[in-house]
Amino acid sequence: RRLWSLHFDGYPGRFSLWQCQCCGVVFNWPRQPSEAIHDQYNGDYYVFSSPPERCWGRAVQTYVSLLGPLEGRCPGNRLLDVGCAQGHLLALARGRGWCVEGVEISQEAAASASAEFDLTIRVGTLEDHASHIDPFNVVISTDVIEHVTSPQRFVQAIRQVLVPGGWAIVETPNWGGWWRRLGGRRWLGLNRFHLFLFDGQSLSRLMEDCGLAVSEMRSSTSASGVDWAWRPELAPLSNRLPAGLQWRARKLLSWATPRNLGMALNQNPPRNLDEALVRVEHLLAVRPENYTSSRLLGDNLAVWVRA
Repeated sequence: RRLWSLHFDGYPGRFSLWQCQCCGVVFNWPRQPSEAIHDQYNGDYYVFSSPPERCWGRAVQTYVSLLGPLEGRCPGNRLLDVGCAQGHLLALARGRGWCVEGVEISQEAAASASAEFDLTIRVGTLEDHASHIDPFNVVISTDVIEHVTSPQRFVQAIRQVLVPGGWAIVETPNWGGWWRRLGGRRWLGLNRFHLFLFDGQSLSRLMEDCGLAVSEMRSSTSASGVDWAWRPELAPLSNRLPAGLQWRARKLLSWATPRNLGMALNQNPPRNLDEALVRVEHLLAVRPENYTSSRLLGDNLAVWVRA
């Protein structure tokens, strides 16, 4: 059934979202040709222009929330980051003892990761490389599956590059989350780059259909979107106030935002790799189970699966 017809800057025409009434997955259709989708991820893609401290904050949050629980549980410690962007997570993981490689569709981002951190990055999609790379103990992919034109082929490629018994971690915007239900069309997870959106049930079903066993599923909200004062879902409320009261409303919303890992990294992000490593060391020693929630209400949904 058709859900919404949306307008995004830089997107030709209307961006139509539909939902499958069988499996619940939400998808964009009709969509641009594959070449046009690929060309979106050039040096101007908004993620690649984030300031360094935001990139390091996201890397720290991702590591302690998703990879930290697997430290010491994967003999060989071979890690592949699919959609590794400019390599901040890989550099951090290498500093924690992992043997790392990355896959990145953007040639500019891959070149930046290689030059700044001396990383091995394969340019293209995972499907391009899956048949001729050695298998990995762990594959992590954050904020990627929602961009691909065939989530099924993408997950099958993940399974192909895993050793028997290896782990995969896939994180994606959470269609079933609280902010999406509250904000509707204003939800932070809606943009012209996201072709597929999943809730817990539809993501689990996809993994199992592709031969991966779901071990656990949790949710969180990234540091960049955690502060309630700057949530687009709440902006219409504060924008109705007189100009003199808007900053007070935002200050109150910031005060009301729960103090968690995301908020701590939002307010005081690490500025470089050394600071990020120190932060990870501290965070993994202090209640790491609190960094995600088994109540699947956050902006992001993460699933741990085994081959």
